[in-house]
Amino acid sequence: MDQPLQPTTPTSSMSMPVLSPDGTPVPTRWVEDLFARLAAILGGSMSNVYASADPDRVKAAWAEALAGFSAEEVRRGLAATRTRKFAPNLPEFLHLCRPALDPEVAWIEAEQGMASHAKGERFAWTHPAVYWAGRQFGFELRSSSFEQCRKRWTAALAAEFAKGAWATPADPTQRRIAAPEQQTFNPELAAQAREKLRELRRKMTGYSTPQEQEAALQRAEDQALQQEVEP
Repeated sequence: MDQPLQPTTPTSSMSMPVLSPDGTPVPTRWVEDLFARLAAILGGSMSNVYASADPDRVKAAWAEALAGFSAEEVRRGLAATRTRKFAPNLPEFLHLCRPALDPEVAWIEAEQGMASHAKGERFAWTHPAVYWAGRQFGFELRSSSFEQCRKRWTAALAAEFAKGAWATPADPTQRRIAAPEQQTFNPELAAQAREKLRELRRKMTGYSTPQEQEAALQRAEDQALQQEVEP
């Protein structure tokens, strides 16, 4: 018999192997094993949660819901139940497994994570979907509140989670300029790059939103950096 709660071998695009990459419900025996573990932690309160429900339908619902979760996330959910007084129902357990399902929690994580990346520091993302949603809100995460962006952020986060497969978040420590002994400074190219930046700043008022201004300035700075340093 296969070991319970073991993820299927992931594809190369997935940074977090889920229990069922093709989206089919996980085996019922995995759900039964999970219920046994929850009962060991929570005692009889676990059986009370679904006392009036059909056991087979309950297991089927959990098997379907857990398909897109990883074994690591399920272990996180189990660990979180150890400090609870009451047994979780299915939606509650899913949030224990993946706290970032709460848009506000995910927003706070994205704020912290993107700030760390900006400093060239690694960050322990709870789920890659939060990173990829955060990439779309770089400006807002620095300048706006969750309440101001709630609707757009919630939709973007849900769209990322719905993908089911996620590329690994970028490693900010790998973004390195060549060491000084490997660099060649070209004064003429540097002067041209600085002039492009000055011209861009003069045109800034032509952009309709701060996001467009920042995006244009970032592109120009990237180009200037490439021209100033020739490895």
